[in-house]
Amino acid sequence: MIPRVCVVSALYHPDLGGLGRQAQLLSERLRKEGVELFVVARKMEVNGRAAFSPSVEVVRVPSLFPKHHILEEISLKNILISVVFSLGCLGVLIRRRKSYDLVHFHGASIPLFIALPFLKWMGKKIVAKVAAANLGTEAGSLYGRYWPLGDALARMMKGVDAFIAISAEIREGLIRDGIAQVKIHDITNFIDSEIFRPPTSEEKIHLKERFGYSGKMLLLFSGRLVPRKGVPHLLEAWREVSPDFPDARLLILGDGPQLEILVELATRLDISGTVHFHGRVDNVPEYLRAADVFVLPSRQEGMSNSLLEAMASGLPVVASRIGGVVDVVEDGKNGLLVDPADRTAFSESLRRVFGRAELRARLAQDAMETIRSSYGLEARVRSYHELYERI
Repeated sequence: MIPRVCVVSALYHPDLGGLGRQAQLLSERLRKEGVELFVVARKMEVNGRAAFSPSVEVVRVPSLFPKHHILEEISLKNILISVVFSLGCLGVLIRRRKSYDLVHFHGASIPLFIALPFLKWMGKKIVAKVAAANLGTEAGSLYGRYWPLGDALARMMKGVDAFIAISAEIREGLIRDGIAQVKIHDITNFIDSEIFRPPTSEEKIHLKERFGYSGKMLLLFSGRLVPRKGVPHLLEAWREVSPDFPDARLLILGDGPQLEILVELATRLDISGTVHFHGRVDNVPEYLRAADVFVLPSRQEGMSNSLLEAMASGLPVVASRIGGVVDVVEDGKNGLLVDPADRTAFSESLRRVFGRAELRARLAQDAMETIRSSYGLEARVRSYHELYERI
């Protein structure tokens, strides 16, 4: 028997990063397959329209700064937002304690820290998905930080019934934090191939025309504009590459605290004519189908949803050799890997993939096969079904 589930996801929204997209997609698919669940999420103000399934009840909890959506960095503002949301979430969990058996946290951070003692007292089972490695904000990167608070939190995390590790690096971090290996379950992120798919030749041409890039080769980055994403490094590499490909353009999708800094950097590097900042968009799949190459210059990733989405969309990828990326990309087979600190290697890899159509086609085909065989949504839904029943 599958238990009744409460999903906790502060950023439950398809347009605010991979963690929120994964939570929404999984919850809606589980509900479609008959799992009784509801979601507790943060009440936010987001531009644009997003589609949510009416079959999933979402309880939106008020918090501070509803227009602020980037919570991964440690700051007083983000801590206050998370604490206020967590207290509201705890209120929902207590009031509705008779309507669920298990709580699934998307992100093993402040909401989990605050709710854990009360959930154990109420006899509930707890699943926590760890979304990032080595940031010091989630289980798996607490031990030895914020002494003595980090060590105390790491010990408290042993009360969680099951952790989801989306990468080998996250699994190793949980073990370092003292979590028993039997409690750690390897379930990677997933992709809905109906949403993220390769375009036809005619569709690619049409999308480029619609976005104003007819006849251009497009290099695409999609993600939050925060320091760990390494976009300044990308702009510096692009300065070296772009003169060799005058019809190429770099498109940057996403918003964040570094946006103005990056726009200024592009101007200083004299590449603003070939770099276009589109901000946060609600039609990422269409941009992916218009693009020719995807780049991920990050210095740290749990498992990049943007990378998986690009590969599913039939794009050759150039990515940093880090964290969960190396779990997905095999250098030279389904993408190109580069040490994140090696700007020259980044430039050379971009030049190589732009200059060789046969290489782009081969990498793209192998990338799509990787996603189809190992990162499909249906297999992950089955994994969560089995985990819920087991615990």
